[in-house]
Amino acid sequence: MTSPVVDGQPLAAALTEAMTAQGIAYAEGRKPTVAPGLPYIVGWFDAGTVEDRSLRSRDGWSTALVLQSYGATPESVRLAVRKGRTAVLGLTGAVVGGRTVLMPSHSEPPPMQRDDNVDPPIWWLSDEWRIRTSS
Repeated sequence: MTSPVVDGQPLAAALTEAMTAQGIAYAEGRKPTVAPGLPYIVGWFDAGTVEDRSLRSRDGWSTALVLQSYGATPESVRLAVRKGRTAVLGLTGAVVGGRTVLMPSHSEPPPMQRDDNVDPPIWWLSDEWRIRTSS
């Protein structure tokens, strides 16, 4: 049995669409240009991992996703985090790129941080997910 050939681009596009539906500025790997203000989210995907979904098949594929939420205040970061989490969890059960998105798993985030090297200071939080799919 051969491993599935999986393209992560459809999942990245689906997440961008889900973020837009939440009304939050989002971009993959860079600060969003569509909304110069705060809050906003930057997403970072890995290349993905082929997984055994059962003892009989190797039809699973997952990717790690880090969402970095930025805001002018802790409250605005929490708003961005909530919208990001809603977008990620909203993909559960969707068929994206011919694959079904399974319930994402969430890793405990580190504490919120503040960058005082910019004026005005900016708050941010990193939220990590594992998004699993099956054919």
